[in-house]
Amino acid sequence: MYPNKEINSIIRLKLYKDRKSLVKDAFRALLELKPSLRIEAAIDLYRKKEITLWSAAEMAGMNMEGFKDILVGRGIGIEISSSKEESERRLKRVFS
Repeated sequence: MYPNKEINSIIRLKLYKDRKSLVKDAFRALLELKPSLRIEAAIDLYRKKEITLWSAAEMAGMNMEGFKDILVGRGIGIEISSSKEESERRLKRVFS
């Protein structure tokens, strides 16, 4: 496969310590280049109940209301299930 030669070369030149760190950095760059992928992943994980609404909005890089608007627009039900402690922790982080 073509990308493997480039990946191996970059690692051999010690520009990255290993394949895992190169792929992690490449994935981060991909999400910056295509933020819609981050939103789609957040929606998918939220829909599958793998992350909370708060976490999904954060992952998507959006505020809560904007993320909820996207969910409503797609006909996805919204469930708020954070504990009081989680809400307080998030508020402290926002206002600190």
